[in-house]
Amino acid sequence: MLEDDFNDVLGKAIRGLDFDTNSLNLDADRLQRCLNGELDAEVIQVLAPALNLNPERLLNLPNYEPEVSIPEQVKTFVSAFGHLGVNAFTVENETHILIFDTGTNAQECIESISKYPEKEKHLFITHRHPDHIAWEEELRPYVNTSHLLMPGTNVVFGNLTLKTLDVAGHMIPASAYFITGLASPICITGDAIFAGSAGGVCHENYHRAHTNIRENLLTLPPETILLTGHGPATSVRLELQNNPFL
Repeated sequence: MLEDDFNDVLGKAIRGLDFDTNSLNLDADRLQRCLNGELDAEVIQVLAPALNLNPERLLNLPNYEPEVSIPEQVKTFVSAFGHLGVNAFTVENETHILIFDTGTNAQECIESISKYPEKEKHLFITHRHPDHIAWEEELRPYVNTSHLLMPGTNVVFGNLTLKTLDVAGHMIPASAYFITGLASPICITGDAIFAGSAGGVCHENYHRAHTNIRENLLTLPPETILLTGHGPATSVRLELQNNPFL
């Protein structure tokens, strides 16, 4: 299941662009039903291009199920938030455990990392919305450091290289973490992008957010696995092929 339905994508684009839907001369009742979740292909074919959305991808969104193979060194922890929860992740090698966000409850993560007292542990935050940092204080006693690294930072942990990317927009500041050294490159994106969608952005930051997605995430190698803040994992290649925002 995806984080956003087609009408969520429409709503995010309307709010982000501060778009006046009355300018399209659509039937008001049909438009509202579509925005409430009733799939109307004719409305979408008119509305989507006006919002710089791909109508075919939007219509196919109910059928989109991204399939990726996540390296075994990556663990996902889902805690309660919204209808799908919020994701946190760990990436592990022989000497280090890297933790990304805390979710709304990090007890399972704490139990997992506590099994390896000999390994260094570092917590990285993507952005400071409450659902992503709710357990930051509780995690601090179990980690060596805690950071929201600024873009352009490169850090090496044994065989893993971490590069910080600017994904500000959904929140400012916000960072994504691109990691190489596993079987596939991965990127922990926070709420910048989701499978088939993107994080909600206010009108003032909409252009900035989507510029950062295009320039800093979608220029990564196509096989890069995107580990998102909500919903299923995806990849750069899959989003370039299926995301209505792109």
